[in-house]
Amino acid sequence: MTNHIRRALEVLARTGWTKHAFTDDGGRHCLQGALYDAYGVCPDRVTGELAADVRLVNQTIEEQYPERFGAVGISRFNDHPDTTLEDVVRVLEKAAMRKDELLD
Repeated sequence: MTNHIRRALEVLARTGWTKHAFTDDGGRHCLQGALYDAYGVCPDRVTGELAADVRLVNQTIEEQYPERFGAVGISRFNDHPDTTLEDVVRVLEKAAMRKDELLD
């Protein structure tokens, strides 16, 4: 089984990162947009596995950055003024490691 969270890291490395849009005019993705791209789906076509990955990423954000976590989860974290690309990568790496453990 593929770890799509790791693929989201590859998407961000390839396209770049942005705030306030799933994908901006330059082709950069926010954290959630990178997850959707990793699955090859649009935001309105969330599958069970993608939904599980979103929950796993949200749990990681809540644990690592509780002050940036809220009702809209990933979007609030991604768009928070203090969030950097390094923060996003850190969250995705931690969530990817957790998913690796679930896949083993």
